[in-house]
Amino acid sequence: MIKDLIRKESHHDSAFASFLHSQTAGGAVLLLVSIIAFFLANGPTWEAYDHFSHLHASLQIGPWELDLDFSHWVNEGLMVLFFFLVGLEIKREVLVGELSDPRKASLAVFAAAGGMIAPALVYTLFNLISPDTARGWGIPMATDIAFVIGVLSVLGNRVPTALKVFLTGLAIVDDLGAIVVIALFYTENFHFMALLMSLTFVFVSFVYAKKGGVNGWIFTVLAVACWYFILESGIHSTIAGVLMAFTIPIKQTYGLDELNHQFRMSFLDGDFEIKEHHLEALERVIRKSESPLHRFEHKLQPWVVFLIVPLFAFFNAGVHLPTHFGPGLFLKPHVIGIFFGLVLGKPLGILFISTWAVKRGWASLPDGVNWKSMIGVGFLAGLGFTMSLFISVLAFPEGSTTLQEAKLGILTASITAMLIGAPLTYKALAPKS
Repeated sequence: MIKDLIRKESHHDSAFASFLHSQTAGGAVLLLVSIIAFFLANGPTWEAYDHFSHLHASLQIGPWELDLDFSHWVNEGLMVLFFFLVGLEIKREVLVGELSDPRKASLAVFAAAGGMIAPALVYTLFNLISPDTARGWGIPMATDIAFVIGVLSVLGNRVPTALKVFLTGLAIVDDLGAIVVIALFYTENFHFMALLMSLTFVFVSFVYAKKGGVNGWIFTVLAVACWYFILESGIHSTIAGVLMAFTIPIKQTYGLDELNHQFRMSFLDGDFEIKEHHLEALERVIRKSESPLHRFEHKLQPWVVFLIVPLFAFFNAGVHLPTHFGPGLFLKPHVIGIFFGLVLGKPLGILFISTWAVKRGWASLPDGVNWKSMIGVGFLAGLGFTMSLFISVLAFPEGSTTLQEAKLGILTASITAMLIGAPLTYKALAPKS
């Protein structure tokens, strides 16, 4: 009985379909906020926009105090929730999702690897003789899943679900790679004891989950403590979100037998109060049958997609065009490296490694996907945006002209990748006459 209802419900509104819908709408909001920020940064509102970004806010709990400006509260505070959600998605996909089947996951993993290595090499080649900008090699490595899924949704029903699944898997592996890069290569002023304290809270969260703990508030308190000490350690604080996400249990508290029992009890004959009592019990069992990981994911996703990431875009996509802006700007090594890393490095890396893996028999193309559509997808993966902007903030000095130029390179490259990739994908997936 319950199985049929669950099967029917999952058919109509699967977790993956829900994810795609939220990312599609989120991509539209992200684009709108980015356009608003860009115009605010390049009009008479520039000084007010810049002043607002650097307003300070303090938080003090006992002897601990944090004093950051608004842009840093978003980049180092709220974005922890973005990375926490990314961590939850990675764990879910690896354990029970599209990446749990090695055969299905292999192409996404190989493609993501190529799509990270090639752009980094392209950037490095353009910046070999420019030590001041060589640090930005990680900028063109990432793919913005919200924008890419948004573009695919515009292409309509001709885009097979298998292609969306592949691209989602690629972006998730891509995100994991970017997280590792941030942790290893964009960390300064390392403090070992603070890191040890943060890992202690991660360990406590892991043990609590292993003992069957499901209380969201306990996980939240442990996560806040972990975030604070990661911030103090010198490692970028967003890594705390990923570490804590990996400790959240995916195991369900109640099984299908308990659900069936409570469902039958709620429909037994009896007076009104007894039925209400059984319905309340059924409601509790259903609520507890949802894994803590899925519950966190379900509650956080709208906040992250529609508030936190747009706030990040508001404070980081407001690129103030330099006074010397002109064609010469696009001849600077870091701008060229970012542009060609995303627009050419991404598709070349994805296609080269994917072709090699398929020919070796280690992977296979998804159903309904051909090599022509893979070319289009390779270009769409050059939509770096959110993660690329994030790494640029870590790579270059705050408020520097270099950072503003890098952001402009990211925006230009992402738009170019979309304008090339969308028509190619659309044409490749056109129904045969």
